[in-house]
Amino acid sequence: MIWKLTVIGLILLVLWRVISEPDTISRVLQYTFQLLTPVIMGIAIALLLNTVLSYMEERFALKRYQSLSIVYVTFIGLLVISAVTLFPRIYSSVSSLIEELPFYIRQLDGFVSQLNVFLQDYNETIAQTLDFKRFEERYSGWVETAVLSSVGYVSSFTMTLINFLIGIVISIYLLKDKEVFARMFKRLLYAMFPVATAKTTIDIFQEMDYIFKRYIIGKSLDCLIIGVMAVIGLLIIGAPYALLLGVIIGILNFIPYVGPLLGMIPAFIITYFYDPFTAVLVLVFIFLLQQFDGLWLGPKILGDSVGITPFWVITSIIIGGSLFGLVGMFISVPVTAMIQVILSRIIDYRLSRKNLNELL
Repeated sequence: MIWKLTVIGLILLVLWRVISEPDTISRVLQYTFQLLTPVIMGIAIALLLNTVLSYMEERFALKRYQSLSIVYVTFIGLLVISAVTLFPRIYSSVSSLIEELPFYIRQLDGFVSQLNVFLQDYNETIAQTLDFKRFEERYSGWVETAVLSSVGYVSSFTMTLINFLIGIVISIYLLKDKEVFARMFKRLLYAMFPVATAKTTIDIFQEMDYIFKRYIIGKSLDCLIIGVMAVIGLLIIGAPYALLLGVIIGILNFIPYVGPLLGMIPAFIITYFYDPFTAVLVLVFIFLLQQFDGLWLGPKILGDSVGITPFWVITSIIIGGSLFGLVGMFISVPVTAMIQVILSRIIDYRLSRKNLNELL
């Protein structure tokens, strides 16, 4: 009775805090996510590399320390090669872009001034409604704001890098003793729940693991191909900062539906100040590239890997982005797919208890 009253009291306390302070749950989730970021990264890396690790042990009869050494030396080596090859060029492009930012601001100032004069001549009411003078006052401080924000971006990148390195260490220990962790998890389930419930829970986690690995690996390959094609296409068109824009397009392509638009906007804006005609070519090229990805390449690689409708994909991206920003948009789709697995199992069980599975 004391235990039940304690649980009820905690639930009521949480509900009262959520009702009285609606932002509390969001702050708690964000703090928890930030606190557990290295662990989450470690679990994600372990899940991705576990497939390769298991294949090597079965195919070549390697011991655990041997397969771990080969997998992580290869994994870290690929990361180092990518960083050494790409990072200096990307850094050079970003530095050059920041240096040319005042030029772009002056170009924008001239464009807005011409548009303001045109609207004054065409319709003074529309010009007063849009209030471009006020707009000019706002973007006049964009350069200073961008410089100040870069400090925060550097700090955020450094923290992400530290969390990633800690995640690699965590993933090594997870893979080293994965059978121990699996056994502990199974013992806990069978000790806490009935046998049927424990078996169902294990099946759900296995299905979630399959969906996660299939989606992440497939989407990563898809984004890599699109990123490389974007860089090659932008170089052929003659767009400035082709490598930087291609990397942005490839990374943002990880976000379904919304990502292609997010990648298209900066590419068009940056190229427009360089050459409007080239910007139009870039816009058409990226649009065709995204159509190729959405209609052929993506379905070919991913298939129906997550099994959720576009409505729930977009909804999950909106919710994930509002709670955790860009990171939330990246992980929202696989997380939603995992939630769907759990809910579908619960619904099937409840319907089977009512003998309604065949009817519904």
